[in-house]
Amino acid sequence: MDEKLLGKCGFYCGSCPTYLKDGCKGCLGEHEKGDCFTRDCVLDKGVSACGACKDFPCETILTQPHTTVLDKDWLKWKKESNTNR
Repeated sequence: MDEKLLGKCGFYCGSCPTYLKDGCKGCLGEHEKGDCFTRDCVLDKGVSACGACKDFPCETILTQPHTTVLDKDWLKWKKESNTNR
C-alpha cells in the first residue's frame, strides 16, 4: 500500500476507479484548501488521517454529509464504545 494514496478521510485512493484511470491525483495531489472539510481538518491538526485524531470520530463527521467515506453506523458505535481510547 502506498501511504501517499491514503485519503485524509480514510479512503484508499489506490482502489478508486477514477484514480486508477488517471482521473484523479489523490487527496493531496488533486485538492486544495476548501475542497474537502476532512482533508483541511486533518492537515490543520497535523495528523496523518482522520482516524488518527484524538477527537475521532468527531461530531462533524458523524452529522455532516460528505465528510468521510466511513460507515456512519460504525462511527456512532466507535464513538459510544471505548475502543478508540
